[in-house]
Amino acid sequence: MKFEMNNGNKIPIIGVGTYLMKDEHELSQIIGESLRIGYRLIDTAAVYRNETIIGKIISNISSYNLNRDDIFITTKLSPADQGRDKCKKAIMDSLERLKLSYIDLVLIHFPGSSRSTPKSPKNPENRRGSWQDLEELQQAGIVKNIGVSNYTIRHLEELFGYAKIKPVVNQIEVHPLFHSKELIDFCKKHSIIVQAYSSLGARDGWPILSTNLTLKKMAQKYEKTVAQILLKWALQHDLCIIPKTSKVERLKSNFQIFDFELSIEDMAQINGLNENHKFCWDPEPIL
Repeated sequence: MKFEMNNGNKIPIIGVGTYLMKDEHELSQIIGESLRIGYRLIDTAAVYRNETIIGKIISNISSYNLNRDDIFITTKLSPADQGRDKCKKAIMDSLERLKLSYIDLVLIHFPGSSRSTPKSPKNPENRRGSWQDLEELQQAGIVKNIGVSNYTIRHLEELFGYAKIKPVVNQIEVHPLFHSKELIDFCKKHSIIVQAYSSLGARDGWPILSTNLTLKKMAQKYEKTVAQILLKWALQHDLCIIPKTSKVERLKSNFQIFDFELSIEDMAQINGLNENHKFCWDPEPIL
């Protein structure tokens, strides 16, 4: 259950998100059970402030009868660390917190920089510097794959103008209420994998779409949960997914989405829910 990236490396199509999770006991339970179920991708970020705990957990990976190469760790560069040399130091700090010899995937978390206004020329300048650092880290083998998050078509086109290494992933908000078809199609055209976050239409960790009547009826039809319908919808759009849950019992349910297919008509009906309604960061105003 992996997609091949544009550099020939592979990424699991489903992983575990860890946003808003900072408690060691909670994370140990969630990550431990997810590995037992079959998840192999763990998604974190510097701004989540849980890399140290995750590093502690995965340092004991052999207890799950797994090797380091069996798991795929993603982290992200904080907007506060954007820019030449700052990026490199920040990723080396993440590497140390995660107790790893290499990181599978590093993403620039957001096209903007902290303490810069949306229209500041510092934003594109820092993005370029960060990407140059990431390219050097990849060439050194410290990072295996590099990509971006929350990049619009405009930001990607700018990146293409100076990148020596093409991004392998663009992690963006995608759910039926915000389905950026133009951006997704653009990424596919350029062989960039789209990894969806907030697949359940979540705001601050709380699912918003669970009460949608259309989705509830569809869940009844397929004898699945609304969450399973949403995740399957994303998979059938060829998206990677990183559903986050703090409930151990939901980990198994979120993983049980490979035994059914949504019909063409039902996919179209879910697509029709699109309202261009975002719950998370908006990168559009960022120069």
